[in-house]
Amino acid sequence: MRNARFVLVSLLVAAAGGCTRPAPRAPVPGAAPAAEGAAAAAPGVFSKRLTFAVLEDYDKGEDLGEVARDFALMRELGIDTWRGSFGWDDYEPERGKYDFDWLNQFADLAARNGITLRPYIGYTPEWATVAGRGDGQAWNDPPARLDEWGRFVDTLARALRGHPNIASYEIYNEENVKQWWDGTVAEYNAVLRRGAAGVRAGDSDAQILLGGMVWPDVDWLEATCATAGNARNIDVVPFHAYPETWTPESVTVENYLGPSYRNDFIPTLDEACGAKPVWINETGFATTPGKTERQQASWWARAIATFAADPRVVHVGVYEIKDAPRDKPVIGDAPNYYLGLTQRDRTKKLAFHTVKLLAHFLGADTITVADAELTVSAADGQPGQLQHHLFRRRDGRQLLVVWDTRAAPTLRATLRRGGATAVEYALDGTPAPYRPFDGHSLTDIRLAPGIPRMFEIVP
Repeated sequence: MRNARFVLVSLLVAAAGGCTRPAPRAPVPGAAPAAEGAAAAAPGVFSKRLTFAVLEDYDKGEDLGEVARDFALMRELGIDTWRGSFGWDDYEPERGKYDFDWLNQFADLAARNGITLRPYIGYTPEWATVAGRGDGQAWNDPPARLDEWGRFVDTLARALRGHPNIASYEIYNEENVKQWWDGTVAEYNAVLRRGAAGVRAGDSDAQILLGGMVWPDVDWLEATCATAGNARNIDVVPFHAYPETWTPESVTVENYLGPSYRNDFIPTLDEACGAKPVWINETGFATTPGKTERQQASWWARAIATFAADPRVVHVGVYEIKDAPRDKPVIGDAPNYYLGLTQRDRTKKLAFHTVKLLAHFLGADTITVADAELTVSAADGQPGQLQHHLFRRRDGRQLLVVWDTRAAPTLRATLRRGGATAVEYALDGTPAPYRPFDGHSLTDIRLAPGIPRMFEIVP
């Protein structure tokens, strides 16, 4: 059996880089309308639902008491969806011999804790590969016989369809990088097609997800939807985002969804795949030696605000709840040990509180991305790379997140829709009244490079 399956992200994510401030786009297909009775929205203002998940892999047989402790942390975060692997090698260790006992207990435990499950299926057992090579490294090989793969997916989905908290199945993971899929795109498309048929036969109510790509890979997407005709076999298109952990220095949170994403990936998605929802179903920042908890917390505030402000991203997957034990081998390099929102013993890092704050505010209801209703100007100092996003909930509460990646100006922020009071939240979620607020403008916002400031405007 393999050890924990931690992500290794290719430096090819550099292809996703671009300008720092995406231009406003049309609303998401199916996006929620503005709140009833609200004033007419400014051009470029749009509404949507944003959901969150936490990824934490568990091998078959892991202590369910420990899993329950992770579920409790998820509930505290305000996140009720889990993503992780259901390994083919775990649950059909020998041809035709299925072992779903632990998995049924896991799904029952999740249900008792109010947790929705969105597993990805992958990890080919050695007996199912072409060579049966016997070196313990078969897990990323394509299956030799598609019928065996399809039969496993069908059997798995049928065995688990009595668990209504299983909402979807994702077909393999990070398949557009050799580290995770030692096959061709054509072989993946055959696996996707047969896997989708297995899910639909076994549990017709479950959604089917394309395996999360390592970055918004236009070529892979086109080969999947346009060339292979798999558009009808997927309901969601996910990709992953690890800027500033596994990317060149030029690729940052602010430019990850750059021109290639906006001008190539999204049009290809809409034309070839049919305007499917876009999920960032894995993202995170590692507190490797030399990287502080404050840097991680600031990264999460920047990342969630940036991704939430994109018109097409409707889901953010947090990787992960706790650090990996240092004595357990992982696939990849040092950052894989430090991606948790808590330390291995579940001692909370600063970022835990940052994610909790933002998940509670942005994930609880429909949000309106109202950047166009916000004017920010420098009262003192020269901005470097200024970033700001404004979110409004249907109850009228607004959240302003503002930062400058390079400089330390003092700002004035004026909102089209005012409020009675303003509250500033520290990265640890601590609130404090913000006095320099006159009902429409927040003044004296002094920035430090790379450190976001977060303000709630209460109606």
